[in-house]
Amino acid sequence: MRDRNLEKNIERVEAFVERWKQLSQFLDRGFKGESFSGDEEAAFLELKSAIAQEHELLMTTLNSEASRDDKALRLLNIVTSMQGFKELPEAMAKKVANEWHSEFISLQALLGRLKGRRAQLAGISSWRIGFKSVLGNPLVILFVMLAAAYGVYKFTDDIVPELIKLWETKK
Repeated sequence: MRDRNLEKNIERVEAFVERWKQLSQFLDRGFKGESFSGDEEAAFLELKSAIAQEHELLMTTLNSEASRDDKALRLLNIVTSMQGFKELPEAMAKKVANEWHSEFISLQALLGRLKGRRAQLAGISSWRIGFKSVLGNPLVILFVMLAAAYGVYKFTDDIVPELIKLWETKK
């Protein structure tokens, strides 16, 4: 059995993880103290914007699958720009790296839960669920019983006279 919403959510989380990895590339360069061009700074801000939007989309669409955690948004608030990254104290840079890693592991765990749910659903037959829901209805059971009774009635009405004739001719 397939759940289209589950498949969409898996795709969304995978896309979010990829964006999260892109953020890591920028952060790694910032940790090294590299300078950034205006285009790179704009790309970084665009990436932050996309991550913030996708984070909210995931939190809204996943409801109970994902616990509400705003670590990703807090991390985005710490690093306001790539040029501002150079001004962060070393302890803050380590905190940012730890926060990034913690969120990365949380995303991987969420992805694992969703894929586990997919594996559970794969073992369920849609046909069996449909069959159980149809035969679980008392009206359907009553209809089947009435149809069977009518079939037995018609069978006996047609066949019994023939059997009686056949039996009498053998006597």
